[in-house]
Amino acid sequence: MKQKFITSPLMAALTLVLLSACGESDIETIEDRELEAAQQAIDLAEASGNNNPNGTPDQGAAISGVDMSKLELLFSDEFNGDSLDSGKWVTAFQWGPDLVINDELQYYVDTQSNPQFGYNPFSFDGESVTISAVPTPANLQAVANNQPYLSGVMTTAGKFEMIHGYVEARMDFPAGTGLWPAFWMLSAEFESLKPQLFIAEGNGAHPDSFYHNYNYHDANGNLRSPGQWQVTQEDFAEGFHTLGVSWKSDELLFYIDGIARYRIIGENVSNQAMYLIANLAVGGVWTGSPDSDTQTPAQLKIDYIRAYRHIGS
Repeated sequence: MKQKFITSPLMAALTLVLLSACGESDIETIEDRELEAAQQAIDLAEASGNNNPNGTPDQGAAISGVDMSKLELLFSDEFNGDSLDSGKWVTAFQWGPDLVINDELQYYVDTQSNPQFGYNPFSFDGESVTISAVPTPANLQAVANNQPYLSGVMTTAGKFEMIHGYVEARMDFPAGTGLWPAFWMLSAEFESLKPQLFIAEGNGAHPDSFYHNYNYHDANGNLRSPGQWQVTQEDFAEGFHTLGVSWKSDELLFYIDGIARYRIIGENVSNQAMYLIANLAVGGVWTGSPDSDTQTPAQLKIDYIRAYRHIGS
């Protein structure tokens, strides 16, 4: 099936650590002088060539076109247990659950700090973890910052961070207007460039699409991005898909299901340590609010998350 590469409207510029992108007027300057977002003139099929023809689905990155002989596993979670591993994950953002960003409508339940909250968004089937978003019950409204939905976030902040390498997850994004699942990375230092690497985001109103992006701050503190990239394919709307990024000192190469989809190159690619994040947001400036057709519980399913370093780097 032929893939479509569609540049979507950029997300509105926001403050703090918001998931946003720069305005149209900035893109040319960024591409010309600092970063280049390039799909044209790149042989993506060659870039994603499978160097391990014997790879199986259980080998993760081996089927994603990444040469496993040049990678060393640093971090992995296969989610085969019945709870999140507290040695690997925390269930809250570093800024806490009460700061509302992007006009989002969910309250992220911190099950580690508050196990008696009354709702646990994380469930396990022995092979994967599911993050479920639901309308906030009336009896939990007050403790949920009066947010209309409850959901979950898991990050490796303070547990695991990395500089350069390959990161991959196998995920099943939910469909439904107003749903915003994401697999991304955030700077552990959050200074200077303050980079934000969006390996894959979903907009539930467009379940046949995945979105890639990279944001950073310039010397004047302005939020910059070469532009959010939308990749649309009919079968993206169903089941699990592998979502990955190869991160080098001057290059980001994004993969979906073994095919390289988007490349960003330039001196402002992050060289800071970054940590992993997976979350299911509801509502917000990008996706809008759920409508009457959005079904709950909405579920983001995660089979595994793995991170590797480039051997010799």
